[in-house]
Amino acid sequence: MKPVQRYRALRKASLKGLQAFEAAYMHRSFAAAAQELSITASAVSHSIQTLEEALGTLLFERARRGVVPTEEGARLYDVIRRSFGDIDDELRTILDRGSKQQVVTIQCAPSFAAIWVMPQLPAFLRAHPDIDVRLWAVHQAPDFSSSGVDVAVLYGRPTASAGVHVEPISEHERYLPVCSPKLVDGWTLPLPPGDIENFYLIQNDVSLTSWDEWIGRFAPECRHPVRGLRLDRAFMTLSAAENGLGMCIESTVLVQDYLRDGRLVCPFGELAIEARGHYLAVPKSREGLQAVRTVADWIRGFVTDTVR
Repeated sequence: MKPVQRYRALRKASLKGLQAFEAAYMHRSFAAAAQELSITASAVSHSIQTLEEALGTLLFERARRGVVPTEEGARLYDVIRRSFGDIDDELRTILDRGSKQQVVTIQCAPSFAAIWVMPQLPAFLRAHPDIDVRLWAVHQAPDFSSSGVDVAVLYGRPTASAGVHVEPISEHERYLPVCSPKLVDGWTLPLPPGDIENFYLIQNDVSLTSWDEWIGRFAPECRHPVRGLRLDRAFMTLSAAENGLGMCIESTVLVQDYLRDGRLVCPFGELAIEARGHYLAVPKSREGLQAVRTVADWIRGFVTDTVR
């Protein structure tokens, strides 16, 4: 194909081909890409083949079960992902500026959403009737270039990313044992750390700390095998503890209301482990919007007040 013909073919194939390519890359399957785009698998295959012919290179190796991106395909996907993300950001910015009602998408861990964001959301929405909130409860960090997330609350070690403003809002948090007051009824509090041997332990498998770490620091002589109920959500471990199933170890950011209301107590007093806390992440392309700044300030405020 002559250079002029290839350029014309590329321009003709680019939009449909790039959309089909992006979907196929994400799903590693023409059939799954077709389902996402509401077209046939043969249409996806044809669009990608046309794009490959125009580029003069293969973007996928066809396998028996799906497709595998080539090196050129992987490089092209990185460019497409960023470019489509930039286009989406700009379209949403224009839409927001032309609309009195603005939608802000927040992503945070399920337990942070359930324990902190949801109870405080009604007051925020009453104070800001021009802002609609979309809340996604997901553990993994979002891909800001394609997810549409405006504000993310993440925990652990902040990850630097081009085009994303990242700031700690609770650089370190304290994790301490808590339990139902009924569980320690008749005991004299605070308990000595070695008394941990007498209780059933509830472990959050996605927590930044563990019972092994707490026992190793405060009760190294303890022979307690760390066994018991294992869960993967903080709100479930707190619910299990509240219902008297045993003791759990969680962040003071999440247990504050439980302690204030008397639903949980600290059986070992203030014996706590410090771990990395929560941080805020906002795409730089969105942080100039008033609605996004308002939501970010709101989250920043209530987390900061909690960890003081």
